Formats: sequence, C-alpha cells, structure tokens
Amino acid sequence: MSQSPPLENESKDVSPEPPPGALGIIFLIVFIDLMGFGIIIPLLPFYVHDFQKHPFKVTMLFSIFSICQFIGSPILGAISDRVGRKPVLAFSQLGSAAGYVLLGVATMPQFHFSGATALVLIYASRIIDGFTGGNISTAQAYISDVTTAKNRARGMGLLGAAFGIGFALGPGLGGILGAVHLSLPGFVAAAFSLAAAILTLRKLPESRTHKPTDAEAWLHPSKFVPIFQNRVLVELLAISFCLMAAFVMMESTIGLYLNQLFGWKELKVGLYFAYIGVVIAIVQGGLIGRLTRKLGEWPLAITGPVFVAVGMLGYIFTGYHGGYGIAFLVLILAGAINATGRSIQTPTVSSLISKFSDRQQQGVIFGLYSGLSSLARVAGPMIAGAVYPYLHNTGPFLAAAIIAVAMAAWLMVLRQPVPNEATVAV
Repeated sequence: MSQSPPLENESKDVSPEPPPGALGIIFLIVFIDLMGFGIIIPLLPFYVHDFQKHPFKVTMLFSIFSICQFIGSPILGAISDRVGRKPVLAFSQLGSAAGYVLLGVATMPQFHFSGATALVLIYASRIIDGFTGGNISTAQAYISDVTTAKNRARGMGLLGAAFGIGFALGPGLGGILGAVHLSLPGFVAAAFSLAAAILTLRKLPESRTHKPTDAEAWLHPSKFVPIFQNRVLVELLAISFCLMAAFVMMESTIGLYLNQLFGWKELKVGLYFAYIGVVIAIVQGGLIGRLTRKLGEWPLAITGPVFVAVGMLGYIFTGYHGGYGIAFLVLILAGAINATGRSIQTPTVSSLISKFSDRQQQGVIFGLYSGLSSLARVAGPMIAGAVYPYLHNTGPFLAAAIIAVAMAAWLMVLRQPVPNEATVAV
C-alpha cells in the first residue's frame, strides 16, 4: 500500500504525523489479538474427539472460520467507514472473545457434552470468531487514516511486525496451556481479546478522517472491470490464490500428521508451530528486504514456491520413514524450508501485484487480493481433509508440492519487465 499515490485529501492533512502514541497502541492491540489467534491454531485437531478417523472435521474448522471472515471483513470495513474504526475494532475483539469463551466451554468436562454437541459448539465458536474477526483489515484502515503516503510504509511495517511476533509466540503458549487442559487455551485467548478491546476503547485515538476502505469496492463491482482486463495482474492474483491454498493444506493437517507420526500432543504441536512462526518472522522481518534489493521480485517469486515444494517433499519423506532419527531431522528441516519459501513468495508476489496494477486502483486490487486469500484458506483445508488419508497421510503435502511447482513454472512463463522500470533485477 505504500506505493499508492497520495489521496486528494492527504495533501491537505493538517498534520502528516499520526496522533501521539497511535501507532504504538495499534501495534500492541494487533499483537495481543494475534497472540490469542495463535494460541488456538495448533490445537484445532485436538478439539475434535475422533480427529484421526475424521480429518475432514478438523480441516473444516479452518475453512468455516475463513469463509465467515471472507463475508464479515468487508461488512465490518464498510461499517467502520461510517461509524469509525475504534468501535468496530472493539466490537470485533469482543466477538472474538465470545467465540473463544464458547470454545473453552465446549471442552470443559464439567458440562458433560456429548462428542457431537461439543463439536457443534466448537464450530459455532469458529463461526462467531470468523464473522467478527475483521481486526486486521480494520487495523489496516486505521493506519491508512492516520498516516500519509510518505509515512504509511512505516505504519504498515509495524502492523506486519505485530502480526509476525504474535503468531510466533502464540502457538508455543497454546501448546503449553493445552498440555494443562484443552479448555484453558480458549479462555486465555478470550482474555487476550478482551484486553485488546479494553485497550482499544480506553487508549486508541479515533481516526482523524474516515477514508474509504477496500471494502467499498465490493459495493461497486464495476470497479473490477479494468482489473480483469489486465492479463498479467489476473494471472498473478490466480497464482497467489493457488500458493495460499497450498500452504494452508499443510497448516490445516500438520497437527494431525505429527500426532499420527510421532504421537505428539498439544505441547509439541504448539512448539512446532511456534518454530515455523519464528522462521517466518526472521525471513520477513530481516532478510526479505535485502534479498529483494539484491535479486529482484521475479527471481524470489519463482524461488519461493520451489522452496515450499521442497519442504512438502520433506514431510512426505518423514511419512515413509516414521519415528525419530533421520525422519525427525528431515521434519525440522522441512518446516524451515517450507516457512522460508512462504516468507519469500508472499511479499514478492504481492509487490509484483502492486507494480503491475494501476496506481489509482491499489486499494480495490488489494481488497480483491485479500478476498482471494480468504477463499484460498477455505479451499485449501477442504482439499487437504479429502486427500489426507492417502499416501501414509501425506496426501495434502503431495498436492501442495504439485501446486507449488506448477506455480513456479507459471511465474517463469509469466515473467516480464515491470512497467515503468528501465531494468529488472536478475
């Protein structure tokens, strides 16, 4: 978004700087939110009583959240344009807290819920959290409100850092809590969301202006017509959709897989997720900028999916050589390679999408990009759940590897000079 031209009213901003402390507060709010979200993610398989017999029930927990978020985020974004970011952020956080509380209640033995009733309540908790979980998109809109084109990159960078750190720390904490009792992570996640809501209401200054968010594009479908006439842009969006679906195939089944292969429970699965999160934070936070300046976007965009495919092949290897020893070492290496590939491909493909876009349509395009990413997080887990039982429970990893290699080849064919750039780094 930092490459977007200044909006008309930005040139008239009386103050180019955000309200005192606003960026620090929004960083803390998003960090707390993502801690709560990260606590739950690695534990989702263990919330399904017979998860090894019915992997599709597990992957649907990922899909149902994403499809509800896909529907809810644009609505919350449009509402925030009219009533302000602050109340919508607080509402979203309270909604997430309610969903997490329901998740905790569903897994408390004191209530003696049957397996079917508990699963219905767990699905309901994911639906509530999905519909109200527009925190990130509204936070992005808030930063857009309180910054100008000149300092927006710094604000969005803080948001990305909060996301990365929160998601790196959350799964480890979730594993520790889940090892104590499976209901505990839900209540702690609810406490994080409630703390974020209180911080929002008491400390976050309301935006000084209410500029339209990406959500407005969904109310005017004609705005998408010029996008679909840009062949390179359409292909890049399709590639990003497929790459996200491939990564989520791993994310939604790795807990099942590690339990089946090594007998890992909540703690070890949570720590493995945390390990992957740390790799992502290191690559996106410290390496991607230098690599992009040295190599350019196209080579990295092509290399990223290759790394993802190699990581997926590592998971397949462990499935056929189970147990500790060489299989465990390959598992650790596969996680790092896969996470590195994802961390390389995501920012470089999104950068290419920005550079091949009309500068006047960046908001609309990235609204579409975000929506397609949410839909990929619906499709990926559904496919993964269907193919999980095959090939020693490595079906999702093989499917993801095939998709990643196909996308690398597609990017090689699509590669061309970036508009308005005299040369392209190679």
